[in-house]
Amino acid sequence: MRRASLSLYVGALFILIGLCYGPAARAAAWQDEDALPPEFHKRNRERFIEQMPDSAVALFFAADIKNRINDTDYLYRQDNSLYYLSGLREPAGVLMLFKHPISVGTTKTQELMFVQPRNPSEEIWTGRRLGKERAKDILKLNATETADYFETFLDKFFKEQKARFKIVMFPYSRSRAPLPDAQRKAEARFKSEGFAVQNAFPILAKMRVTKSPEEIRLIQKAVDIAMAAHIQAIMSCEPNMYEYELAAIAEYVFKKMGCEYTAYPSIVGAGENSVILHYDATRKKMRDGELVVMDMGGEYRGYAADITRTIPVNGKFSDAQREIYELVLAAQTAAIAECKAGAPFHAPHLKAVEVITEGLLKLGLIQDPKDYRLYFMHGTSHHVGLDVHDPSIGTLAENQIITVEPGIYIAEGSPCDKKWWNIGVRIEDMLLITKDGHTVLSSALPKTVRELEALMQKKGIGNLSVQPQP
Repeated sequence: MRRASLSLYVGALFILIGLCYGPAARAAAWQDEDALPPEFHKRNRERFIEQMPDSAVALFFAADIKNRINDTDYLYRQDNSLYYLSGLREPAGVLMLFKHPISVGTTKTQELMFVQPRNPSEEIWTGRRLGKERAKDILKLNATETADYFETFLDKFFKEQKARFKIVMFPYSRSRAPLPDAQRKAEARFKSEGFAVQNAFPILAKMRVTKSPEEIRLIQKAVDIAMAAHIQAIMSCEPNMYEYELAAIAEYVFKKMGCEYTAYPSIVGAGENSVILHYDATRKKMRDGELVVMDMGGEYRGYAADITRTIPVNGKFSDAQREIYELVLAAQTAAIAECKAGAPFHAPHLKAVEVITEGLLKLGLIQDPKDYRLYFMHGTSHHVGLDVHDPSIGTLAENQIITVEPGIYIAEGSPCDKKWWNIGVRIEDMLLITKDGHTVLSSALPKTVRELEALMQKKGIGNLSVQPQP
């Protein structure tokens, strides 16, 4: 299809179609039925403004579109800070928040969102845009402008508001992702105008660590989908399958049940790959007698799930595999018991280390307690939310969501009996911290040796042939 030859025709057609759509129909076409309500994002903006320093303005930029190759881009994923504060899922947006109200036209406001202008000839290729009127209506914003007005607005802002605003805030997290190009450009301009730059992310981190009822609902949905995916992968697993087949089973279920993305590249590692913490090549053929670690979760309406199960490829744990597995499970059970409001964030990890160290000594894998790090080299918990590794603080509190995921990884060549080599085990569940303790959100997913071996006697969707029938 030649784009240029069709643009005039489809552009006119698109305008006619757009005129036929009522506001409700247009909103439904853009917004998921169970998306976060605009009141959630509005509440977040109000809370953020309350915590801004005096004379501050804050800017949040949409993530850049990322090119995959040639004329093909990656599926767009919005920047978490902008999404949390606005709900916008389009590129090229900018949200400005002001400690003191300013005038935008005839409106006094502490918030102003810039969005892509409507462009029917482009939208027929890349999807409907909100435009400033629909953004104002659907996202419940006080004031909106088109993104092409942003630089002009800054000229006006610097001319008229410099006496009232002295600080500019941008979100700088510890993410390895590059900053949006527009953010770097805006930062340089604010600095040239004499503004002091402050990091907005610490305020956002404190807000995001405690989950609202709306967020808990979406995270539980993501967890439910992840559990269904793991069950199908567990039932489908058998010798001579490839690691990528188990990943594909889970990722099919993610998509089938409404996830937009995987929350992270699926980790499916068998045998010697089970001892690699973030292994994601998934190309190995799984052999009879190996363990396979499956760390897989989807992202639902922006919120992540993160669950891990370890199973024997042939459906039956060997004696050595069972001993390591039972030790990790005991460590996880003890660590989960430490999860309660008011406890230090590292309390589950300290308990997991205690149990694993004692077990490794008893099994003869180590002689010195400090050598547990040879086989358990990562933390036990992290927060989960919009990021699979969400911002965290030092104390567990009600409505936080964390993982508990101890593991033991015994690589070939380790200083122990060879019978333990290439045994990697990790068990990971997600917990909601409650007023009186915790709720294991993923408790319905089997994890005892007996439960897993029984489940593996069943057949899953991965055992169905996808070859065309003659």
